[in-house]
Order: sequence, then C-alpha cells, then structure tokens
Amino acid sequence: MELNFKIRGESDKSLKLREKYLLNFKKKGFPNKREEDWKFTDLEKILHDNFKELNNELLDSKKPDILDLNFIHNSVILINGKLHSFDFKSEKSKDKNNFTVTEFDLDHHLNFANDFKESPMQNLNTALHEGGFYLNIKPDYNLKYPIVIYNYFTGSLKNKIINNSESINISKNSSATIIEYLIDESKGNFFKNTCKYKNLEENASLNYYFINKNESSNFFYEFSKVKLSKNSSIKKYLFSSGLKFGKFESNMKLLGSNSCGEVYSGLFLGTKNHQEVKTTIQHLKPDCQSHQDIKNVLTSGSKGVFQGKIFVDEIAQKTNAYQLSKGLLLDEDSEFSTKPELEIYADDVKCSHGSTSGNIDKEALFYLKARGIKNQEAIKMIIKGFLEGVLEKIKNKEILEILRNHFNTHIKYESRSN
Repeated sequence: MELNFKIRGESDKSLKLREKYLLNFKKKGFPNKREEDWKFTDLEKILHDNFKELNNELLDSKKPDILDLNFIHNSVILINGKLHSFDFKSEKSKDKNNFTVTEFDLDHHLNFANDFKESPMQNLNTALHEGGFYLNIKPDYNLKYPIVIYNYFTGSLKNKIINNSESINISKNSSATIIEYLIDESKGNFFKNTCKYKNLEENASLNYYFINKNESSNFFYEFSKVKLSKNSSIKKYLFSSGLKFGKFESNMKLLGSNSCGEVYSGLFLGTKNHQEVKTTIQHLKPDCQSHQDIKNVLTSGSKGVFQGKIFVDEIAQKTNAYQLSKGLLLDEDSEFSTKPELEIYADDVKCSHGSTSGNIDKEALFYLKARGIKNQEAIKMIIKGFLEGVLEKIKNKEILEILRNHFNTHIKYESRSN
C-alpha cells in the first residue's frame, strides 16, 4: 500500500508541528498484531489488503440531502469529517451562551496531542488533522432536547484518509444527551481516523450514542478519551452493526469520587465484518463505579473482539466495577475473541468480569417453533432478544425507536434450514 500524505500548515509553526508528528508516525507505521493492543486487529494488514494507496487530497464534497429524524432535537452536521453547520433552535434558551459549537482547529487539538506521543494513530491524526468540532455546555444548564450529530460521508472518497477530532465539555452541574448518527453515501473506500475527547466537570452527566443508519463498506478507527470529575457520570452506547471494519477504543479516567463510567454495545456482524470494542477504565478515586455490557451476534465469517481492562488504584477503595462480554455465534465461520483484564491495588473493592460465547439455545428455539413460529423468524426473535438486553436502561422513547429500527435494518440472518 502506498501512502501519499501531504502536510498543510496554517503557519510555519503548525507546519513544523505537523511534520514532527508525521515523522513520529512513520517510525512505527500502522499498528499490527505484534503489538498487544492490536493482536486481534492487524490494522496494517487490513489496510494493505483493502487499499492500493491512502491519500489526504482535498475533498470536493457534494452536500447531501439533510436527514431529519422526526423528533425534536438540536443538530450538528459534519460532512466528511468537517463541521458544516449546527442548529440549537429547538432548545429555545434565553441565554444562547449556555452552549457553543466551534470548529475544532489544530491549536485546540494540540492541547491533547502531547498525551499520545507513543500512539501512531494519534500522531497521524495530529499530522493530518483537518477538522471536527468543539462543543461546550456551560455550567448549570441541562439540555432539554438531545443533540444529533449527523455524521455524513458523501461524494467520491476512494483511497481517502480522513483525520478529524471532536471535543465535548460538559461543565459543572450540567447534562446532555448526544446521538452520533453515521450516514455513509460515499463512493469508493475510505479510512477514517478520529480522536474524541470528553470532559465532564463536577456533577455533570452525559448519555452518548453511536448509531449508523446504513451499511458501510468503509473503515473506521476511533480513540475516545474521557475524564470524569467528582459525582459525574457517562453512559456510552455503541450500535455500529453494518460497518465493514471498526475499532472503537475508550480510555476512561474516574478522577473524582462517586463518578461513574458505563459502556454498552449491541452488534450484529454480517458478511466478513470485523469490529473491535476496546476499553480501559481507570478507577483513581474512592467510591466510583463502572459497568460494561458488550454483546455481539456473529455470522457469515465475521469477527468480533472485546478487550476490556479495569484498573483500580490503591486509593480507590469502595470501587464497584462490573464487566461482561457475550458472543452469539450463528455459524462455524465466525469468531468472537475476548481479553478481559483486572489490575487491582486496593483491598476494599467489588470487581468482576466474565465472558461467554456459544450458539443459539436449542431449547429456546424449540419452544418458539412449537408455537408455530418458523425457524428463521424464531432465530431472529432470539437474536433481537439477546441484543436488546443492552437497551434496558434507556428511557428516551425516540432513541429506543431509532435503535429498534437499527436492529431491524441490520439483522439479516438467513436460516440454512426450514
């Protein structure tokens, strides 16, 4: 695979910084299975097998028809990784300064870049960074309506690499619900490399959903860094069925007492899909909680991966951490790999992890068929019941409707017997 990367600097200073980070990337190149964190997802080989070249030529993007999810919400629109527009009219706030959205520029990005000097993907992102957004919710403000990030990909993106970043700050005593809604209408394969930063100040809360509307033959890597202050909480939901390739990493630091980080994922992986969820949750203060529930349904030669690490510092007494991953394999050609880890230095903690994988429950299938339900429909019912277990804590009816439509769109199991 040939790499044709062009460095564009806004000034001589930014040009030199970009060149520095590109040099850091070239020393290691794309990660491969020789690295422990990438042992299940050999990115170097995956990109080599699917791209003759990668370049970051300037895109001439056609504006898509804007989608409306038909419920009251605020919106941020990205086109091929760049901020296009935003609309918070639904909020009807008297003080427009309660929330701001601005373009994420290189200077903002560099505030975070030094944290990831050893990471080739973050170095590459900094070197070729070309957009994104920064969202700030001011103190003592609870967003009345969800924010939908319409993440569009459109036009001819053959052999493109898109490097962008997103930063979300939820200030003290504030809260928000955000839905990242991916819509891929592009032509030609592309690779997207994204860095995300979420900072929750004291008593702040965030519900964050990643949902893709349609199937995509493209390649997505995401690194998300989350900082939680005292009494703050985040619930992150990942519903990315239908992507050919995705690796979603989360690094959560529980930096204040009584903070809580939760990760939920429900995926149906079809023909030759490969997706990995990787989490590191660091309990660094007392009385904190974390909860992870990861579920994959796999068929048609797909591969699902979960790597989850819970770290408990010696001062993080009264920690309560839970982690569970489950794989439902529908054929012998598919694979579910897990690597759960606990690293505990405190003695007054409650930590558990578990992982299971198996086939369709024959007794449950027999029960449904005995009541006149055809084999294929019965299997789909079992699949939906398995995946929808991660929806139990979601109270928003509009979001539940979007997720059930997502499952209906992407669960395409074809029974091999009647």
